[in-house]
Amino acid sequence: MDTALTPAVNHSEALKEEFGPISRILGERYFDGVRFPSEAEDELRALHAKGFVVHVMRTTAWINFLYLAWAMVRRALPPVRAVVNLRPWFTRPFRKTAQRGDFDVRFTYARRQAGSGLIFLKKTALLSAAGKDIEENPFPSLVAMARKSDKTIFLVPELFVWEKRTSRIKPSVLDHVFGSPDAPGFVHSMVAFFRNYRRAQFRVGEPIDLKRFIEENPQDSDELIARKVRSALNHHLARETRAVFGPPVKPQERIIEETLRDRTLRKSLDAVAAESNRKPESVLRQARRNLQAIAGKPSPTTLSFVAPMLGWVFNRIYDGIEVDEAGLNRALKAASKAPLVLCPSHKSHVDYLVMSWILWNRGYAVPLVAAGANLSFFPLGPLLRRCGAFFLRRSFKDDKVYAATFKGYVKKLVHDGVHQEFFPEGGRSRTGKLLQPKLGMFTWQLEAVLEGARNDLIFVPVSIDYEKVVESGSYSKELAGGEKKPEDIKALLSTPKVLAARYGRIHLTFDEPLSLVELMKSRGLDPAQPITDDQKKGLVRALGNRVMYGISKVSTVTPHALVSASLLAHRRRGMTSRELTDRITILRRIAAEDQAPLSTMLKDSPSNPEAMGAIQDAMRTFCSDGMVRTLKAHGEVIYQAEDNRRGEMSFYKNTLMNLVAARSLVANALLVGTPAPFDEVKARALWLSRLFKVEFIYRVGASFDTIFAEVVERLVRMGLVLHQGDTLSVAPEPHARPELEFLADLLRDYLETYLIAAQTLHEVAAGTAQDRKSFVKQALDLGRAEYHSGRITAAESLAKVTLENAVAYMLEQRYLVEEDKKLKLGPAAPDVAASKQFAEEIRRYLRHQG
Repeated sequence: MDTALTPAVNHSEALKEEFGPISRILGERYFDGVRFPSEAEDELRALHAKGFVVHVMRTTAWINFLYLAWAMVRRALPPVRAVVNLRPWFTRPFRKTAQRGDFDVRFTYARRQAGSGLIFLKKTALLSAAGKDIEENPFPSLVAMARKSDKTIFLVPELFVWEKRTSRIKPSVLDHVFGSPDAPGFVHSMVAFFRNYRRAQFRVGEPIDLKRFIEENPQDSDELIARKVRSALNHHLARETRAVFGPPVKPQERIIEETLRDRTLRKSLDAVAAESNRKPESVLRQARRNLQAIAGKPSPTTLSFVAPMLGWVFNRIYDGIEVDEAGLNRALKAASKAPLVLCPSHKSHVDYLVMSWILWNRGYAVPLVAAGANLSFFPLGPLLRRCGAFFLRRSFKDDKVYAATFKGYVKKLVHDGVHQEFFPEGGRSRTGKLLQPKLGMFTWQLEAVLEGARNDLIFVPVSIDYEKVVESGSYSKELAGGEKKPEDIKALLSTPKVLAARYGRIHLTFDEPLSLVELMKSRGLDPAQPITDDQKKGLVRALGNRVMYGISKVSTVTPHALVSASLLAHRRRGMTSRELTDRITILRRIAAEDQAPLSTMLKDSPSNPEAMGAIQDAMRTFCSDGMVRTLKAHGEVIYQAEDNRRGEMSFYKNTLMNLVAARSLVANALLVGTPAPFDEVKARALWLSRLFKVEFIYRVGASFDTIFAEVVERLVRMGLVLHQGDTLSVAPEPHARPELEFLADLLRDYLETYLIAAQTLHEVAAGTAQDRKSFVKQALDLGRAEYHSGRITAAESLAKVTLENAVAYMLEQRYLVEEDKKLKLGPAAPDVAASKQFAEEIRRYLRHQG
């Protein structure tokens, strides 16, 4: 969390001593809102406890000095008492700060005053957009002080960000007169700060322990060490600046020209020309047209215009956006080492907007976002392009020119160090659960690094979770077999019905940043050596799976997910308030045990839907939307999920399925027959996990045996299972079997969907299901008959996407084979009897569910 969001303790006396009345008013008005990460505050406090801290900033700016002086006093950190390379002025904190005389005298004064120092590395200069290096050089004196002192000196590179744009490749006339973002003049800095102070932030880089630096360079003179230290600080600050702003902005046409000059791309285009008997100039013109359709054209001016409009829309339809500030700061700190590739989950069209809006409002450069070419139409396309979108076709396997061109553009982004964002699932999840990763973008990012475009990339898994998605109604229709209707962001946000409704909160959480180079090393690969095609495929698959696991690990558990999961995993018609409370309590206990992020609204909120709190609010939302109805009988409140809305409601249940999937698999395996040998239960659970291999995201880096043993141990701790010797059984306590059945029932709709798919195999033998599309259509018809006859019980089992996954599983296991897009029974199910045996194997896990 940033301290700007939770104001520091008001040290009023210290502020009065340090600042005059006008400065205090201005400080409270403009400086208290600056985002100052709590981690940075803790780090500075720890460094002050160990030694003498000297803050180091890039370019002289009075606003930087005033903010730092305010922030130190405001947070009870040692105030600035020595400064280098700042012109005298009339403010009170400056009059308390040594700014003239020998450097050792200034810094000794600061140490005796229990204060800190401040050095600016550059000064602004008229007609010099980049500024000039300082003439005063305090570093030899600091090195000499460090040699003599018992305590070390910490040089801390810091960045106070209040700009909204990066430096240009070619500075403008105004940059030469008033200074550029890298070296702003007085007028530039004041105007820019007061225009953008709401987006301002303070960043702390990697500190340099001067005493240790000297010990590591024992043969060097003070002058040489001083030069090395100064160079290291410049390097640190340049990396921090690049992490915040990204590289200097280039015009789109320059990006296209530089992309087309890439040797690998030209070689691919020449090969296409030779294969197709076309002139190289013709193929090159096609590649240029492709790049014009692909390339983004980010514009800070457009972003500054669009951001307030998006803010109005978000405030109108959402109750707030909860951001994992610590996770975001971790990611952006990693950006100083290599460009970021943000990989968010994808459940709504709003995903395209929310990440960029959050970063823009926090003063960071907006990443270039990979978007579908279906969104590139006028006027939306040009607007999104200027907001940082670049476009790609959904499929381009047969277009070699487009494939090579798009790969070349991604390589160019990696080479220039541009932060990127793409959705690893490809399309939006219609079911609410995470999808298996599409590996195309991962492959192109990896190939760019392998071809030398960059030394490393940092992948950041991001979970974007909604308490209620705008498109949930259309999703449920698609899952029931309806055709997908063309949708776009403009239509989504301009619908009066959408703008008049409320959709709860959005949650953004970030997993640990993942270095591509570190992943390669963990797999025994040397980044400096060539790798084989098989190694590359394995690395891409591991990268995609690791990113998806990271997303699942930080997915937020929302009140709506808890309520929907508790209601839908129920066999009877209705559920009492007490039963619902018990089930929600179980799910919250699992979330706490696995350290899953919880919506902040659930903090100290009761699990009882009848008590005031987040659970009650979620239940009221479902009731007002017609998904749940309540009845009162015999003094109890009964909740019933409406059958015709269960499919829509299951979207929210599925958002937490990765959290409970392992426990649910083991519960189903146990309830088939217990007591049972440990290995037999494990074999059942293994069969189920393979059945649902494309449905859930399993933990990476752990074997099935390890996961199974851990889950059994957790179920034992919950008092649901007995593990005696080599035997597993249901615990004798009255609550054990009902709670195990609840966990098992969370998978009931998936089991029923796969059962329907298995029963549809005979339609292939009969010739009525000839391809995937007709198979799914027949399965949905059969499923409706099974549901209305009562042979399956969950209406949400009739899900088109899950049926498509079941078809993919049966193809992999050779129950089906596909030739020229036509389906036939495979060797695993050569006749109707064999297909019935497969269906019976699934049905045995449903029998215990009544």
